[in-house]
Amino acid sequence: MGFPHWKKAVARNETAADLNYGFTYTYIGLFTRCIPSPNSKAELCFPNLYPKTDGCASYLDCVYQTNSNCSCDYLPSTKGIAACAIIASIFLGLAIIILFIHSINTSETRSIGLVLGLFPLILLILTFIFILITLILIGCYLSRDIMTLVRYYPDTSSDLPTLRSRARDAYKVRVDWSTGLEIISLVFTFLSLILYSVFVFKVGRSS
Repeated sequence: MGFPHWKKAVARNETAADLNYGFTYTYIGLFTRCIPSPNSKAELCFPNLYPKTDGCASYLDCVYQTNSNCSCDYLPSTKGIAACAIIASIFLGLAIIILFIHSINTSETRSIGLVLGLFPLILLILTFIFILITLILIGCYLSRDIMTLVRYYPDTSSDLPTLRSRARDAYKVRVDWSTGLEIISLVFTFLSLILYSVFVFKVGRSS
């Protein structure tokens, strides 16, 4: 979740590259944003913060923090994606721990065994839901970071349709491998949910 490769924005032309100070593409994560270093085979990363007050002359004020009147924060969409991803990981971790306890505890009563059997199922359902919400938010707000960058470009209107159009003209945004791993997690969580449901309601009941 901490890797800055959830999204990748590639400039459609050299003029659009000026939005990132001459770089033609940028990697966007939940907490950091990275651009390729011009002098080495490495990435320059900085917090994925954007201006939230009118005291900011440019989004670069959030990178270099040279303007004391500029207040920066993560985008609401980024906060929502991060919150859902964190909640999903907590639920999944709890489900694994309870399943492990249930597998090694041979002296449990029937009522405790029923609780330990059904609780992981509920946690897996919640995990699946929150991972799905995470991916939906990523898809719905795929270009929101670029729209925020474009907003501080000269002679750009701040209304959403104009920002969306300018961002689409300037950059091609796609999901990157961190989002791909989240999709894989969704698939495996769904398969685990199906298999465990069969175990609880078929095998467990017959035994």
